Amino acid sequence: MSATTSRDLPALRKNPKIEEAPLQGELMLFDSVSSKFFVLNRTMAFVWHHCDGRHDLSQVLANLQQEFADVEPVSAEADLKKALEDLVTLGLVVDGGGAAA
Repeated sequence: MSATTSRDLPALRKNPKIEEAPLQGELMLFDSVSSKFFVLNRTMAFVWHHCDGRHDLSQVLANLQQEFADVEPVSAEADLKKALEDLVTLGLVVDGGGAAA
């Protein structure tokens, strides 16, 4: 992971406008602004829950590797980066910028 991604992670927070509900081992999100539903698999849901402004990148990666012990470290890092990119692109995670969520 780049230093920029590592530095920016603590500022990433769940979009407060997104509603969530468990869905058979996955997580369903609803964006009321766009009226879109999203279903997150277990990995994406794990990352979503860690976008709270309290976990830095190394903590999330360590927790991810512990939660998904059968995944190689290089794959876990790539999965984390991709998940964060996707969550930001979809507007599910926003830059908290230190502001209260």
